[in-house]
Amino acid sequence: MSSNTTVNKGIRLSLAAFLGIVTAFFLTVLMYLLILTNDAELDEQPARKISDIWQPERKITENIKEVKPEKVDEPDEPPPDLPQQQTDIEMDLDAVSIATPSMQTDINIGLGGGFARDTDYIPLYVPQPAYPRRALSRGKEGYAVVEVIITTTGGVRDPKLLEEQPANFGFGRAALKAALKLKYNPRVVDGKPEEVPGVLYKFTFQLED
Repeated sequence: MSSNTTVNKGIRLSLAAFLGIVTAFFLTVLMYLLILTNDAELDEQPARKISDIWQPERKITENIKEVKPEKVDEPDEPPPDLPQQQTDIEMDLDAVSIATPSMQTDINIGLGGGFARDTDYIPLYVPQPAYPRRALSRGKEGYAVVEVIITTTGGVRDPKLLEEQPANFGFGRAALKAALKLKYNPRVVDGKPEEVPGVLYKFTFQLED
């Protein structure tokens, strides 16, 4: 009885294996046929021609906006065609007697028998100051009084503005710049040059008609 059961089990297993092999074979064949069918359908479809894309010509127009520079307000400068300027330089005779330096020549006989020559300062060069633009543009005239120290070499130093009329038009500044350019023969006392403080100059600014 047990031997028959064993034989039956073997037959079942063999039959199941055979059926599995047959089933797998048919499935493989079926898949292959499906693949062939799909390829054939794809090959049979007519090719589609893609039409050319046409675009009309476009005319490009440049749109350039002309930007004009903004008008800049002209600075407060003197207008053209201004009257010629004239600057008179005057010495303040009342303040310090410097209008005509005295040409005194004293001969002193020293112990050594030498001669000493004393001379006062003599102006050699008086510059003409620049006319202030602000005053020139407004047609203003005026003057400025400057005090300087004449050095032992004939130059000047430490200019000071004492008076300016009218004010705030640049007359004083122009006079100070001009005063630094003054040149002198220095004052000589006992054969030695000396500084002269408190020398005043009056610079007058006038416009020609």
